[in-house]
Amino acid sequence: MRGILLAYPFLAAAALAACHKSPPPETGAAPAPSAERAESTATAVPGVASADSAAAQAATAVPSGNLTDMLSTQLGLTSDQAKAGVGSILAYAEGKLPAADYQKVASSLPSAAADVQAAKDAGAITGPVSDEAGLNAAFTKLGITPEVASKFVPTVTGYLSKVGGPEVGKLMQGLFPA
Repeated sequence: MRGILLAYPFLAAAALAACHKSPPPETGAAPAPSAERAESTATAVPGVASADSAAAQAATAVPSGNLTDMLSTQLGLTSDQAKAGVGSILAYAEGKLPAADYQKVASSLPSAAADVQAAKDAGAITGPVSDEAGLNAAFTKLGITPEVASKFVPTVTGYLSKVGGPEVGKLMQGLFPA
């Protein structure tokens, strides 16, 4: 009898998974795990978390969009302002952090070198920024008001914390204490 009770949740999970099948991929490749399947697996056996559900939750925590597009949309900036603003923050990080720590921050953002170059090209910076006054001056040169900058900085640091992980998050939070 106990064997039947243990088998029932697995049969229910299989039936539930069969109802939520995604169409076969057009390329003939194996389908990627979907959040929907991970959620249905997690709910099939109450109280038991699966590796798939943990991976699905971790994946939703990482931003999926481009940082500069997100900043443009949320803060009403041009793409050039957003890109050079991110570059200015990275130049500030470069000026304040040890080289190895800055490398961790910069490597978490694929566009880091291009963003810093955009800030230089816009005339906002000439190299690493050593203090907050220099960062504020860079924002002013980019036409980013103090009000927008007060939202810009936490958005960028939050994004970098999510894509770079806890260590990058701590480094960025140390640059901009609350």
